[in-house]
Amino acid sequence: MASVRRPPREWLSSHPALIDPSISALDIDVDTAVICSVEGFYPELLRRLGQVASRNAPPCNGAEKGRVAKDYIIYKAGVGAPAQGMLMDTLIASGVGRFIVTGVAGSLTPKCCIGSIVIPTWGIREEGTSHHYLAAGVVPRPSSSLVKGLRHALSDENPVLGGIWSIDAPYRETRDKIKEYSRLGAVAIDMECTALMSIGMARKVKMAAVLAITDELWGPEWVQGFGSKKVSAARKAICGSVASILER
Repeated sequence: MASVRRPPREWLSSHPALIDPSISALDIDVDTAVICSVEGFYPELLRRLGQVASRNAPPCNGAEKGRVAKDYIIYKAGVGAPAQGMLMDTLIASGVGRFIVTGVAGSLTPKCCIGSIVIPTWGIREEGTSHHYLAAGVVPRPSSSLVKGLRHALSDENPVLGGIWSIDAPYRETRDKIKEYSRLGAVAIDMECTALMSIGMARKVKMAAVLAITDELWGPEWVQGFGSKKVSAARKAICGSVASILER
């Protein structure tokens, strides 16, 4: 019986890709894109911007729906790093150079309670997508200027800055990892941020994320607050801040 050859741990290749994202490029003329990772942010952001009646954005890989305005485009994305990474890479090929990602995360530390707002500043990569863009030892980071802008727009909300742990398998978040990654300075966990940071670094575009804490993983039990008023308030604050950045 022939042995199965294991793939190398380092997935990144220096060779050009066979399929270039430009084949899916959209006919849009905007520099900024907002990627809404979960449903609640999309209608709230449209309401804040008065874009409910704006024209539909063209269909795009990794997106469920979207709207386009004069200077920016907004998409409700599919869940997970592969979908959102495909969406981001397609938009980069379409000329977009600035990305703001809105979404939710779980807390790894008492610094973040349900309803807190987190702006990730670096990441721990346990999703697969990033490894096709950056070497395994590289720490992904967002755009410092975009982080600064989001922090300023949310100054009244006291956002928490720190590391984000992104994972492809939410049912494999274990107690030992939560403890160790929290010790290293990660404050929250999601499924996409480190992939999108990595794509931003590799493609040399600006990207930053702002996330609402929906649940707490650091205590003796999993504490959930997904539909709470605190999370709703955080979502509204995030959308208000993003709207203010887009309208400048």
